[in-house]
Parts: sequence; structure tokens; C-alpha cells
Amino acid sequence: AEPLRHLPESRQSMSAENSRLAFIDALKASASQLIVLHHLAFYGPMSDYAHPLAPEVFSWLSQYARIAVQAFLVIGGFLAVKSIAPSGHFVQKTVPAILWKRYLKLVPPYVCALLLAIAAAPIAESLTTHESIPAPPTAAQFIAHVFLLQSILGFDGLSAGVWYIAIDFHLYALLLLTLWLANSAMPQHFATAGRALLIALVLASLFYFNRNDGWDNWAVYFFGAYGLGALVSWGTSRNQAPLWLGLVFVAALT
Repeated sequence: AEPLRHLPESRQSMSAENSRLAFIDALKASASQLIVLHHLAFYGPMSDYAHPLAPEVFSWLSQYARIAVQAFLVIGGFLAVKSIAPSGHFVQKTVPAILWKRYLKLVPPYVCALLLAIAAAPIAESLTTHESIPAPPTAAQFIAHVFLLQSILGFDGLSAGVWYIAIDFHLYALLLLTLWLANSAMPQHFATAGRALLIALVLASLFYFNRNDGWDNWAVYFFGAYGLGALVSWGTSRNQAPLWLGLVFVAALT
């Protein structure tokens, strides 16, 4: 911290932001590797043959490494609020425009990955037989995936991790609509209203929706972690940081 004292205030802010985002990037990289290892240990014929080689390791990866998804949810909320309400002010764009921009960011690489998975499935089926190899998709199933509605409409996923892309978009939309509602109702006190609505939705998710598996295809099931990330993002940029971070800490422990 000492060298930062000799920098102009704007450069100090930039240095702090870069340091914080570097930590976020490192956390995402670590979590992504855990998710890859979880998939390798849990899905496909390779895990059946590899498990006897290190049973304790593969059992841990298959059961517990998926907790890294929670890290992605928290980070997702942390970063999303920065694009929707930077510096505590609601972005000056329409809700459809913001959602469309988000959709275009997520879907093109996601569809490419889907097409690759669809093309690889018959190749894998010609080489081996395993329940994890998906059947050729129907047109309705593929269209549901393109619009990120496959889980809600009851279609099986075309690949193991594609559910997260859909949930990420739904969580972003739910956060956006929540903050838009706060801004529409109390534009002069947006930050206070936005936090209040976020806290209410986080608590509803943690203590009701997340405790009922019937909601696990819907964004409200996961919003507890996502919303906590959003609250942390706002809390660290305000003078009331100890209060807000304390509330987040208590909610997380509960």
C-alpha cells in the first residue's frame, strides 16, 4: 500500500481496481480447473477406469469439486452489478438493450460449443457405448438451447455444463430487473432501494427457493450466491463498506 501514496488519486483507484480484478481472475481460473476435473471424474467412461487408480481423489472431485460453481455465481453477481449500476448509478440504457448485449456476449461461443458437442457425439458413439453420450437433438431441443430455455422447458442438456450458461443469463436478467425496479421506484435513492430489494431477494433465495429442489431450473434458486456477490461489489465501493460487508458475511454464514 505504501507506494500507492505517491500516486495521484485516480491512478491509486486504477491500481486498486486492477489488483482486485487480478484476484477475481485468479479465483475464476482456479474454479474453472476444479469444474473441469469434476466433469472428468464424474462423467464419461474415462472416470470409470480412472477411479480405481486414485479412489479418494476421484471421489472428492466427483462429489465436492462442483462447489466451485458457487464461486462462479458470486463472481458473476460481483461483476454484473458493475455493468448494470457502475458507481452506484443505474446505467442509462433500456432493459431490452442491456439484455440483448448480454445475450450476444454469451450465445455465439456457446452455440459453437453446442455444435461441436453435437458433431462429436456420433463419433464417440461409434467408438464406445456409454449413457453420458447424448442422442441426436430434436429441432425443438436445439432451439430451446439457443434461447437458453432448455431446463425450464424440460429438455435434456446437450452437454454437461451448458445449464450454467442459461442460469448465468437468467440471473443477470433477474438482477437487471430488480435494479431497474429500484431505479424506477426511487431514482433519487437508487442505491438504498437497490440494496434493499437485493437483500430481500437474496434472503428469499437462501431461505426458501434454494431449499426446494423444485426451483433448481430457475434463477431464484441460485440468486442467494449471485446476489451476495452483487452486494459485495457495491459494499466495497462505498464508505459504509464494513456495515454492508458485515451483513453479507452474516447472511453467508446463516
